[in-house]
Amino acid sequence: MSDELRAPRPEDAPAVARLMSRARPEPTDPRSVLRDWTFPGVQLEQDARLGHGSYAAVENFGNERVWIEIAGRPGQELLDWAESRARELGSRLLSGGWATQEPLLRELERREFQLVRRSFRMTIDVGEATTDPVWPSGVQPRGFEPGDEQTLYELYQETFRDSWEPIEETYEEWAHQFLAPEAFTPALWTLAVAGDEPAGFAICHPHPARGELGWVHVLGVRSSYRGRGVGRAILLRSFREFRRHGLTGAGLGVDSESPTGANKLYESVGMRVSAQFAIYEKGAS
Repeated sequence: MSDELRAPRPEDAPAVARLMSRARPEPTDPRSVLRDWTFPGVQLEQDARLGHGSYAAVENFGNERVWIEIAGRPGQELLDWAESRARELGSRLLSGGWATQEPLLRELERREFQLVRRSFRMTIDVGEATTDPVWPSGVQPRGFEPGDEQTLYELYQETFRDSWEPIEETYEEWAHQFLAPEAFTPALWTLAVAGDEPAGFAICHPHPARGELGWVHVLGVRSSYRGRGVGRAILLRSFREFRRHGLTGAGLGVDSESPTGANKLYESVGMRVSAQFAIYEKGAS
């Protein structure tokens, strides 16, 4: 029986958000779905399908990498479509699911996807006072100032270049994620500087669907400043700013085998793993 797949329309965003929220540790909101659908280069008519209680989308990450997003209870027809469309865009197919999505993970394995990585969701209660940040000599924090956009974009590209499977983004792509009105919360951003030189940064905002949760979207430290406590100080400052703005929790996502040791940093300030995401890959047939 056909699943009657069709391309989603903007008015489907609430339904897709509900599907995506079923398995995630925190819900997704329709605005985030719409932002994904309007990401530069995305062709919604070709890159996403909605079925009965299921959804799939593909995204080209460059260098032959294509991510397959799956939500709900997908049937074989939807999964076949996703794999076929992904093959049109690249030779390395990546997908995955949360530990609670056992049927999906087993289906990926049946389709010869192999587990390659895990990422963690880490959280902490910041409703009560946390440790104050201690800044290394010569490094000082400040908030976002108009005109910092290009500097932060360049820092983002530089500091994540040595992460697992880094993604090169244009300024337009970066701005679409971080400067969209519904995501832009400059009062919660941090830029650490040594004189006139940027040392590290954090881009944070309230979680769009859980207003009490402060979200550390990205945190990066330049390689020449690593190992000096800059990242820890930025993170602790972020916790303090969350609390000052009435947020009671903090959360983030991190590679379980972070080459820069980010997961160990987060553990050192009291964050704990609250969920796990398994990443699978299927190479050229």
